[in-house]
Amino acid sequence: MIINLTSDLDPDDVPAKWWLERMRIYRDGLLAQCDWTQAADDPTGNAAEWATYRQTLRDFPATWTPSPTADFPDPPA
Repeated sequence: MIINLTSDLDPDDVPAKWWLERMRIYRDGLLAQCDWTQAADDPTGNAAEWATYRQTLRDFPATWTPSPTADFPDPPA
């Protein structure tokens, strides 16, 4: 899932730390959206797949080069 991290208000030369901050904000939102999948009564029945997805999101900053886009993993079906 490719996400555009740019803004119409960006200067011509955006510092790498801005891209990193924006990516982390978006990534944290993705993690928050699937917190429910780790509950003991998860109705999906595939908590292990969701746990792997969430770990991949947590590891994402280490593998990502700051840029105007971020290619996040797709959540489990």
